[in-house]
Amino acid sequence: MFSLSVMAGCAGKLATAGAARVVQVAPTGVMLLQYEDGKTSWKLINPDSPRIDTQTAEKNVLKPARYVETKKGSTLTFPSGDTILYKDIPTDKEN
Repeated sequence: MFSLSVMAGCAGKLATAGAARVVQVAPTGVMLLQYEDGKTSWKLINPDSPRIDTQTAEKNVLKPARYVETKKGSTLTFPSGDTILYKDIPTDKEN
């Protein structure tokens, strides 16, 4: 799979796209993503429908997926067509 940075959105914001897989899912609505370069990152599953997207993430653990990440929100799409919306987990530095 591949990774690239693309210009997207109305305001020309930078988006990052590539491949990743869900490695772990917590019932609290967070998931651990592993990117193709081996790095991992905890992400907050869509706060608008956490139960549904958490179930989707659990169903697709360790399956390859394509991601598109922006500062406002991100998507993870699996080969089955299932899509999860997620965000970075805010840190104290961002507040």
